[in-house]
Amino acid sequence: MTDAETTSTFAARIDLLEKALAQLESLAPEQAELLQRWCQTLAAVRELRLNFSLPVTCIGPVKSGKSTLINTLAGADLLPTGAGITTSFPTTLSAGQEFAARIKLQPEAGVNDMFIRAANLLLSDELKNSEPDLFVEEERLQVKNLLSHYQFTGNLTRHGIFNESYRLLKNMTVGAEKVSRFYHNSELEFTFTDPEDSDYRDFIRDETLSPFLSGINLKAPLRLLPQHLSLRDLPGLDTPNPSHQNIIIQQLSESPALIYVISSRIGLRQADYQLLEHLHQLGLKERLLFVINLDLDVHNDAEEVKAMTRRCRDELDELSFTQDKYAFSALALFWSREEIAAELVPSARRRLQAWQDEQEKLEFSNLGARQFLERLRDLGRNDAGSALLNHSNKRLQQVYNNTRRLIENELGRLEQNDASLNSDLDRRDKERRKIESVFNETGRIITGVCNEIEKAAYNEITRWLDRNDASSLRRKLEKIIADYQAPLDQLPEKNRNPLTPMRIIDNHFQLTVPARIQETATLGTLRFLETLHNDINQRLLKGCAPLFIICENFVKSGELDQSELPLPIKISGEIPLFKLSSEAEERFAIVDKISNLMQLMGRKILRLRRRRSLGEEYNRQIKKAALKELPRWLRNYREQLKFALVRHHIDECRDLTTNFFSDLLASTRTSLEQHEQLSDADRADADRRITALKEIAGGLQEAFKTDE
Repeated sequence: MTDAETTSTFAARIDLLEKALAQLESLAPEQAELLQRWCQTLAAVRELRLNFSLPVTCIGPVKSGKSTLINTLAGADLLPTGAGITTSFPTTLSAGQEFAARIKLQPEAGVNDMFIRAANLLLSDELKNSEPDLFVEEERLQVKNLLSHYQFTGNLTRHGIFNESYRLLKNMTVGAEKVSRFYHNSELEFTFTDPEDSDYRDFIRDETLSPFLSGINLKAPLRLLPQHLSLRDLPGLDTPNPSHQNIIIQQLSESPALIYVISSRIGLRQADYQLLEHLHQLGLKERLLFVINLDLDVHNDAEEVKAMTRRCRDELDELSFTQDKYAFSALALFWSREEIAAELVPSARRRLQAWQDEQEKLEFSNLGARQFLERLRDLGRNDAGSALLNHSNKRLQQVYNNTRRLIENELGRLEQNDASLNSDLDRRDKERRKIESVFNETGRIITGVCNEIEKAAYNEITRWLDRNDASSLRRKLEKIIADYQAPLDQLPEKNRNPLTPMRIIDNHFQLTVPARIQETATLGTLRFLETLHNDINQRLLKGCAPLFIICENFVKSGELDQSELPLPIKISGEIPLFKLSSEAEERFAIVDKISNLMQLMGRKILRLRRRRSLGEEYNRQIKKAALKELPRWLRNYREQLKFALVRHHIDECRDLTTNFFSDLLASTRTSLEQHEQLSDADRADADRRITALKEIAGGLQEAFKTDE
């Protein structure tokens, strides 16, 4: 069965169930409340089916063609491309009936904090440790004027943290004027529905707005991407924005595949080697798929194209990346679509015609494109499909089973003759009281089970964060802090303000170490949560086993199975930031700096004897203070994981489990209710209802017969 057939069958089943529930509401009005709840379950499953996707993430150095590839797979010009335009914020593109772009801005406090740190790092002498507010016009203009002066006195071409700070501050001072109205109105999330809207185009193309963006979520009719897969375009892993970095690591880890794009203009560059090494260290090597994005304009003939492809493949093999590699021109694939080709400007049409004239080059590219698209289709079927289909089919099957039981019980009631009905009254009354007892106890039992699971999960989180072996998160974070080296070569040799070196080291530490700590903590947390999720599911199934056994006494079909119990696909939600919180920042406040400076100056003779400079001494002090604070940061992180993520997940498990057993018992209870003897008029109505119920049951059985 193809993906389209599977989707069509699933949608048809939901439609059939919704129609059946509507009919049952008129045939069994006493069950209206129960039937409405099942309708809500179907609506939730339909919504999940429509919006669920697993992300395929495009990565690679700047100007390698990531955005062009995403536009190609989407079949529309949705992301910025071209020289000088790079993605500097997370962008997610998923399937939708119509275009919609959800823009999310960074919180004002986070933007201001980033602005203050960069300003004090680059302009420490001029600002004298003040904290300029980006959204106060006078203070923003002050920084803007200082940047203009720095442009002529500083070294803007130098590689390093100062260069990045200048670029960031330049963008922020210009961009703040454009987004201030959104912050003034506390409008941090908004949606565009027209891809040609000038405001939307500004957000995706204007580099000065990128520091303010938390992310963009696009929905559009995707032409080539398989169902249940979405595309993500991410900024570089070296982004200075801590919240971006946290999101990047989480999204990389959640992606079933990472499409690494290499431009054939140059082949593998030093930036590629560094990025590939970093991905290897993160344990993401096996998820990589390589796309060699062919630039058909720079290769004279097919032999040159093939030679460059062989070169890239050989170099990747030497680096032990032996997985699939696909070579094709994303731009040629994009332009070859009829609706796109019809809208091309004359220069682009000439380029496309030149490629079509060189048939061998284009055929080589088309072959690689077909192989790549087939691989994506496999991903959509095997990875994303299995996670979603198992969950949604299980919930759909649950509604069907409950509906079938309700129909069977209603039929049994209507088909009873007067004698059997009267003789069974006592037995039915006892069974009804048993069900009522179980029904009333179910919530209490499930709550008790979930409370035990919550305690066990909290203990697991505590044990994981308290571990102190070589591979533990604590040791990894300690190593990051211990390995930190202050930029001593960038400290001024002489300065009137003795606090300047300390302030530069402090800001450099805050801009570099927290990002690496967050990256390591987020990746480790994702791996831990995957194991914890499986453990929670197993404990919940084991804890609910007695309820399954009890309920089997009331289910005539005898088909009750633990696999019917729907559970969340995973622990959902955004992993909290591993935050170096306020007490640590207070440790490096101006009063503490003066106190520390006096202590350091008081030990001047000892420092000179050891030949250690003031910068070196403060480098040691800041690392020592961070290592001292690390246990408290871990404790704070533990509480965030418990109450922001795990508690919500267990509540979701509790709700799904409670609804499952409540619906199960309610669907069987109807046949055990006492009924008066039927009159002749009632019999005619009963016959009509029996016929209608059998028709509904027959239609449902035909639709679900492949799953029985």
